[in-house]
Parts: sequence; C-alpha cells; structure tokens
Amino acid sequence: MSIVNTMSAGSFVWLIVISFGVAVLLAAISLSSLLLNRDQRLKRRLRRLKGKSDSEESGGALKTQIKNAALRLLKHLAKPAKPRQNWQESDLRAKLLQGGFHSTTAVNTFLGIKVAILIALPALFFLSPMPARLSNLQVILAGVGSATLGYFLPQLFLERRIRSRRKAITKELPDVLDLLVISVEAGLGLDQAIRRVSQEVRLSCPVLGQEFTMVSLELRAGIPRQMALRNLSHRCGVDGVGGLVTMLIQADRFGVSVGRSLRVHSDSVRTERRQQMEEAAAKIPLKLLFPVLFMIFPAIMVVMAGPAIIRVSQNLMH
Repeated sequence: MSIVNTMSAGSFVWLIVISFGVAVLLAAISLSSLLLNRDQRLKRRLRRLKGKSDSEESGGALKTQIKNAALRLLKHLAKPAKPRQNWQESDLRAKLLQGGFHSTTAVNTFLGIKVAILIALPALFFLSPMPARLSNLQVILAGVGSATLGYFLPQLFLERRIRSRRKAITKELPDVLDLLVISVEAGLGLDQAIRRVSQEVRLSCPVLGQEFTMVSLELRAGIPRQMALRNLSHRCGVDGVGGLVTMLIQADRFGVSVGRSLRVHSDSVRTERRQQMEEAAAKIPLKLLFPVLFMIFPAIMVVMAGPAIIRVSQNLMH
C-alpha cells in the first residue's frame, strides 16, 4: 500500500511539473506571438507605403527563413571538418573565391555540405536492400567507400568549377582588354574604364564582367586601387590576369601611360593565345594516332583482309 501511495505521490509531482512547464511554454508562445504580430503589423504598414504586396513579401520572407535555417544547420555540421590552422582555412577560402563563391559563409557552407554528404551516402546505402546481398566485409568496404566518396565529391566539384572558370577567364580576357584599351584611350580614367567595361561585358563575358564589377565596387567602397587589383588576381587565379594586374600597378606607380601599356599587354595576350591555339592544333595528329591505330585500323584490316582469309581457309579445308 505504501508503494502505491509513493507511486501516486511521484506521479502527482511529475504531473505538477509537466503542467507548470506547459503553462510556461504557452505563456512564452503567446508573448512571442503578440510581439511578432506587432512587428508584422509594422512591417505590413511599411510594405504598403513602399507599394509591395503581402504575397510577394511573405514568399520572400519564407525563402529567407528557409535559407537562414539551412545555413545554420550547415554551420553546425561544418564544425568537425573545420581546419585547425588558419592558413588551411585561408587556402580553402582562396579556392572558393576562384570557384566564384564570394559569400562570407562560403567556407562553412562548403564544409557543411561535405559532412552532410559524408553522412547521407552511407545512410542511403545501409537503408537500401544492397547490404542484405553482401557479406560483412563487403558491407564495411562499401560503407567506407561511400563515406569517402561523399567527403571528396564536393572537392571534385569545386576543382572542376575552378578549371571551368579559369578556362572562361582565359577565353574572355583578350576581348575585355580590347574594350579596356578603347575606354582608356577615349579619355576615361582607369577606375571609370573598369566600371564601364564591367557594364558592357556583363552578357558577353559574364565571368570577367562579374570580377570587374567586384573591382569597381571595391574602388567605390574606398579600397586602394592596388589592393583591389591584387584581389582581382587572387580571385581569378589566371596568369594573364596576374600579368595585367602587375602591369597596371607598375604603370600607376611609375607614371607610365596606362593606355599604351594596356595596348602592349593586349597584343601580347593575343599573341600568346594564338600560340596556344597553334600548339593545340599541332598536338592533334599525335592525339589521333592511338585511336586510329587501335580502333580504326583493325576495323579496316578486318574489312579488307577478312574475305581473303575466309576464302583461303575454305580452299585449305577442301
């Protein structure tokens, strides 16, 4: 009987604690809803003054909330994979900049995606019916392999994006240099010429146009020209852009004509590009040698010598 009384007394205490917790939670929810409703009324009035509809603003707010929640989740996932040395994080940040990811949260997002894929791929493998058909050793090897693939897959994507951007920058650089030469020789200053070129090549040269827009924004924000140009070189990671930045800095430091220096550099870039195309054309016969030797030549030999071999074999048999 005492045990029953003790259990009933304990249950009564837990009931009181749970009721108190629920009451506090409901009070907090009601208070926060009142504050949020007040803020929502103020925001609604501001939207009406601006002429924006509630549906557009609510859709944008929902997207912003989802994006912020995803970023917070990726930030928590990125903590175990964060580099312990500052130079390692700086190296990753430089690679992300060269890949076109300029956000301040790019490092956390990238590392969070790596950890998320590392967890997701083995989880999908173990939830699939494949482990039931494999032995224990094969299951362990497949799980480790899927985790390794999930960890290095974002890195491979980043390296591929960097290569594609460098190729696009190398292809777009001569045209952008020609426009920059024309703008400077027309009487514009270097800062105004960069801004004008970034506006003109936004569609035809999107990668370099975006980078030149970043340079223009940095100059307007008060960053020194040399630092803004060096940032451009770091973000691009292309030797042609690095040579352009070095030439502009030296021309500005020694008082040399920027227009003449740009024209000389543009001619050299054109010459270098033509030499690269000639080199690629000269490599074509060597690259075609092995496919012709191992794929096309055996098929030609079969077509030409096949009937004769069949006839000779038939005559020998008779």
